[in-house]
Amino acid sequence: MISFHEILEATENAFTKDADDKEGEASADIDTILASTEKLLAVNRGLVEPDERDSLEFRRVYTPDKLFAERISLDADKLRMKLMRRLARLKALNALPVSYFDPYTEGLVVGHPLSSPLEEINPLQLVEQARRITQFGPGGLVSESQVTPEAQALHPSIFGFLDAISGPESSRIGLDTRMAWGTKIGTDGQIYQQFKNRRTGQTQWIPPAGLVDKVVGLPD
Repeated sequence: MISFHEILEATENAFTKDADDKEGEASADIDTILASTEKLLAVNRGLVEPDERDSLEFRRVYTPDKLFAERISLDADKLRMKLMRRLARLKALNALPVSYFDPYTEGLVVGHPLSSPLEEINPLQLVEQARRITQFGPGGLVSESQVTPEAQALHPSIFGFLDAISGPESSRIGLDTRMAWGTKIGTDGQIYQQFKNRRTGQTQWIPPAGLVDKVVGLPD
């Protein structure tokens, strides 16, 4: 019998592959549903292996600018809806208060689980926290009780993209990580690192998905 974990993996990855890279929104059309069902049946029959959910190939990084944009598009705290009702009732733009939309940004900074106030005593801490990536918070893991041993283990896909050493010495190890030096986050939410193509001799920026079925070696 197919497990719930395998169903979750297949459905999640099928929807992720049909996502629009620019907007980061999945398309739940009939083709996506059929592709998900086909993948579930194939996994249940043992024809294909379930995708590795812990692989960076199937993950995206949401930077602060994307989180801010999400709060605005989803109308956090219903600010836009309340304002439109008020303006429609008064029929005048004079009713728009100063700094009315500030809670859109303040809600992601003040008291937010992803916000990390620093003591700023050690300058190196600022550099270390600027490279931090966590799977906890809204839209991710809610508590440490949801952490599995597989999620804490080192996955080969993090080679060159995530630091395998930096991180907390707690149950959050492997889930509260740091980006490797020299990496960048693309507009598609993937982490990019520079790799040298031995055939062409050119240096290329490649995400984890671009290294699938390729051999990666350390420089001499």
